[in-house]
Amino acid sequence: MVYNYLEKKFTEAIMEYTLKNQNCSAKIFSKGAELKSLCVNGKELMWSADPAFWANTSPLLFPMIGTLKNGKTLINGKEYRISKHGFARDFELNAEKIGEDFAVFSLVQNETTKAMFPFDFKFTIEYKLGENGITIVQRVKNNSGEKMPYCIGCHPAFAAPGDFTDYRLVFPEKETANIPNYNKVTGVYEPNNRRMLIENDTVLKLNHEMFYNDVLYMEHPISRSVTLLDKNDKGVRVDFPDFTGLGIWQFKDAPFLCIEPWCGSQDYEDCSGVFAEKQGIEILEPGAEKSYTYTISAV
Repeated sequence: MVYNYLEKKFTEAIMEYTLKNQNCSAKIFSKGAELKSLCVNGKELMWSADPAFWANTSPLLFPMIGTLKNGKTLINGKEYRISKHGFARDFELNAEKIGEDFAVFSLVQNETTKAMFPFDFKFTIEYKLGENGITIVQRVKNNSGEKMPYCIGCHPAFAAPGDFTDYRLVFPEKETANIPNYNKVTGVYEPNNRRMLIENDTVLKLNHEMFYNDVLYMEHPISRSVTLLDKNDKGVRVDFPDFTGLGIWQFKDAPFLCIEPWCGSQDYEDCSGVFAEKQGIEILEPGAEKSYTYTISAV
């Protein structure tokens, strides 16, 4: 089916879709249904995916976030190895519906996913442009005859050019987050080795050094939105009403910041190794479906 308002191009077996409305435009790749560009009133909000730092822009995280302890986990008593951040980002997703200002993509199980994650599922991602940004809805349906545990999250990277110390994160509620240390050797969090990221405050001032030990994980933020602002009070707001945790990440000294709503996380040093018992894990009953919404808006 061909739409006269849809710009598509085929490059290295990846389809690119362009969505537009009066104020906004977005580009989405079919691989991983990844949001590659979001312009609001002519201003690009997303990271450029410069491979000198990080060649991604906004990968989707399903059914895993981060890495597993010793690279493995137990599901129904059997050992599995799920790739870092899950496999949704690695597949060409099916373009179910494409409109002028919206797109819907989906992924179902296959032989490759079953080797890592032994469930029948449907993972759907919907993009819808608004007046000042874009709303993204992820849906998970359990088509198995048993309970299905999974992690789900987002990994959008926002452009932050110039002096990074001019930037700050602003929360609507006062936050206190004593975050676990990420062990770069073992690839897991150390629950008994923590540092205070923010204490009873709404503002988190940023610098490159705070990310030298990888991702900052706020396990239970009170706020369900956060705004990245520059010295001129301009930037981007992320609303994440359906997510329970928040990751904040930057490649070393890179001119971008990832604001990552999560349900689930990387494994902890003291975890049981059972997938269904992971920090922040979601569990769906057979036949059930659940939606997760987040919105990116220019400010």
